[in-house]
Amino acid sequence: MAPNRPDRPPALLDPVSPEMGDQLVEAWRTGAMVPPAMLSGPVRVELAGVGERFAAWRVIPDERAPLIVRIPHIAPDELHQDLDREIAALTMLPPGVGPAPIAVHAEAGTSALGHPYVVTTEVPGTAVAPGAWTEAHLRSHAEHLARLHAVPAPGRGAVSPGPEPWAAGPQRLLPEVEGEVASWQAQHGTAIREHGLSPLLEAALETVASVEGQIRRLDGFVLAHGDLCATNIMWDGRDAGTDRPRVRFIDFEWAQGDDPARDLSSLGGTVHGGPWYVPMTEEQVAGFVDVYVRARGVHGEVPDSVADVASLRERMRAWTAYERTAMLVHVAARAATGASHRRVLPVLRDTLAAALGVGS
Repeated sequence: MAPNRPDRPPALLDPVSPEMGDQLVEAWRTGAMVPPAMLSGPVRVELAGVGERFAAWRVIPDERAPLIVRIPHIAPDELHQDLDREIAALTMLPPGVGPAPIAVHAEAGTSALGHPYVVTTEVPGTAVAPGAWTEAHLRSHAEHLARLHAVPAPGRGAVSPGPEPWAAGPQRLLPEVEGEVASWQAQHGTAIREHGLSPLLEAALETVASVEGQIRRLDGFVLAHGDLCATNIMWDGRDAGTDRPRVRFIDFEWAQGDDPARDLSSLGGTVHGGPWYVPMTEEQVAGFVDVYVRARGVHGEVPDSVADVASLRERMRAWTAYERTAMLVHVAARAATGASHRRVLPVLRDTLAAALGVGS
């Protein structure tokens, strides 16, 4: 999937700057960014959005559909995994679930943009604010997620490029979480102490440890998105067959083989805050899971890892503890300089504390 490798630009550009837009146009003009078959004359570019880790640029050729170029605005060593693994995951998606892969350049040193980048087709639509989600949104999302999860995986692990996508081997969850907690404490110890987060980190570890045995014995791992919060779910009109909102997923940078409970927990629930998580009551979460389980049956036999709803919900709570704690540390570390993060911090911290029974 990698295009030609030109010389690196002389200066490292800010991924969200107008100068990066100019560099994108130049990389397209010289054929350095995408395979030659994609080239079709001049292009226009515009900044489509900036997330917590990536800037997304829309590249608009005169004679082709727009493309999306995603460029990390964090250091390459802060990425969860190499971008070629995201492209590998995209090649496995069922039709219509998310974007199609176009190109990837995982090495900053030889990139035409001076940064790693990934190029995909554009997924039309917009994200819906967490508070605006309806029961119809929840149903459409649950059924679409079941389509993604129809792709089986042998265990937890990255998707590898090439003919053996699961060659990376299995990953245990608890050691991963223990390593992440140690990393948070080393990098963000001041913010953790300032906001009193240590009891939450300890409680999250205990919650994950309680399901480690269940996850090791799972019989139904899937290709998981890995970060399926509200900002990575696009809505575009209504589905002609169901007349419900039409949905597709974007930003598969965390995609890998994993427990289906991971993606189910990412949407929201009683632990929420910011633009990422949909507030839901326990009854709404139960209804969402029920639609998902029944939709999995449409795509084949439902494995015990899904059919055993009590176990599925318990694992969802553990994934919520892990993922929301990670986001809480991220938000706390940026609260000193970011007004939006300061606003989110108390909501996310208090709802997580309530779910973990910390301070009660």
